[in-house]
Amino acid sequence: MSKSSDFMSGVLLGTILGGIAGILLAPESGKDTIQKLKDKSEDFIDSVKDLSNDAVDQMGEYKDEINEKVENLSSKVSDKMKYYKTELEDKLEDMKDSVEDAIDNIEEELDEDPDPQDTQI
Repeated sequence: MSKSSDFMSGVLLGTILGGIAGILLAPESGKDTIQKLKDKSEDFIDSVKDLSNDAVDQMGEYKDEINEKVENLSSKVSDKMKYYKTELEDKLEDMKDSVEDAIDNIEEELDEDPDPQDTQI
């Protein structure tokens, strides 16, 4: 748990205990005290339900935010991969063209000098 949720839990528990102590120590009849305890317990249950609902809502919001961030990141990664793939394909095509040109040049040189033994070194 985080420090803020620990603090809020402590405040909530302190409020509940203080309320119960105040009710029990007040100079009232047993019936009135029991009714007040019932009312306070119902209020407490409602508060817990509200906090629970708020927590569920907050988790839903966090889930939506995380999903959106993951989708954005996935899209960016996909775009980068497409970019790099295109770049690599272009470079491979350039290399292929260079190799083909080199082979053509070598073939031309070989065609110009049909008998390599006639050439003196």
